[in-house]
Amino acid sequence: MFSDRILFIILKKGIFLINKPVFYDTDCLACFLIIGECSILIQMFSKIIITEPVHRELFNESTPPIIKNNLRVLIGRGFVEVKEMSILSSVYHCYSYIEQGLRSDNDTRIGKGEASVIAFAKENDGIVASNNLFDVKEYTDKYNLSLITTPLILGKAVENKLIDETKANSLWSKMLDRNMYLPDDSFSEYYSNNYEDDCDDFLKSNNIF
Repeated sequence: MFSDRILFIILKKGIFLINKPVFYDTDCLACFLIIGECSILIQMFSKIIITEPVHRELFNESTPPIIKNNLRVLIGRGFVEVKEMSILSSVYHCYSYIEQGLRSDNDTRIGKGEASVIAFAKENDGIVASNNLFDVKEYTDKYNLSLITTPLILGKAVENKLIDETKANSLWSKMLDRNMYLPDDSFSEYYSNNYEDDCDDFLKSNNIF
């Protein structure tokens, strides 16, 4: 876990590479929270947003305490914003259709967290941050939304010299050790074989980072 003092220093010196609203799904944010390495996110984003369904998932009884504790710090400092949905809003209607599979070409229902993130991103010209490609990729393609994942974030952090490849490999290994799903055995493997393709396929624009 990082201290309030370290977080304050990072916030003062943040690089803020992205200023579009970024809506985080549970799995993507949990990768950083569970190893206490959120300084990368703070340097890369002016803030990040979680929806109320994602907030509930992250504070579920089964969620490891380190995730909850680190998230409380980020919310308290104003870096993480929690968004609620009014049932009368366009976001809620979009969310409801997506969650029920009514916007899917295959009539596939998806989780409340993923559905809410997609709906908020669609209605606010935002970015989806999720590792759950099976659920979200159909919609990010359908709505032409930029998608970022934990591996892609680490790749951009290396590319922008926020961390080096050795550090990225260390973080990757820690995430795997905490049972976080990542697509390869090491960051270097991902960076060499899949990173450029993911940038082309997921980001939709060269102006995201």
